[in-house]
Amino acid sequence: MCLYVKRSPMTYPCDEEVRLVTAANGYAMLSTHSARQRRRLGLLLMFRYGFWRWGIGVPPMADDAVYPSFRRFGLRIDSGWDNWIGYDLVACNEASDEFLRQFHAKHCGAA
Repeated sequence: MCLYVKRSPMTYPCDEEVRLVTAANGYAMLSTHSARQRRRLGLLLMFRYGFWRWGIGVPPMADDAVYPSFRRFGLRIDSGWDNWIGYDLVACNEASDEFLRQFHAKHCGAA
């Protein structure tokens, strides 16, 4: 038996939430298990904030993948996917850390 649940386009279930945590490098990291949220965040970074993609991607081998980073002037945000964390955006310097925290507050519904 297959159950289909119709969702409103404005509601996001728990698996689609975007979490803000501090990564091992000490800077902000956004993570989500939702491919739709990852696409939405990437499009916002590129088309609203003027970031471009830089670097090569490493396809998923076992449980992780590396995607091209987002760059804009002095800002650098690395992106990837991990089996445990999901899709992630990681700030690489203090300016990127501040930007990513403000970005989360504005676009991810942080209180």
